Amino acid sequence: MRNLKKKLNSLMIGLSVKAMNLKEKTTEKLREEDGDTNFLSIMIVLGIVLVVAVLFIAFKDQIMALVNEAWSDFEKAFKG
Repeated sequence: MRNLKKKLNSLMIGLSVKAMNLKEKTTEKLREEDGDTNFLSIMIVLGIVLVVAVLFIAFKDQIMALVNEAWSDFEKAFKG
């Protein structure tokens, strides 16, 4: 019985040490910033592009009407 307790204690200690090492390695990896800022900036730009694309798709007719109106005003200003 005593031998079993010793084995269980040593197993628990070994698992605790491995868990602490895993925690340290995970924390270290999460704190590294190699390429993280580039990834973050790409995600932000991609989000902005997607929002603009959705807005353009949703309001395509209104946007095209405004652009056509502005273009015709521009042409009228030069024709005189």
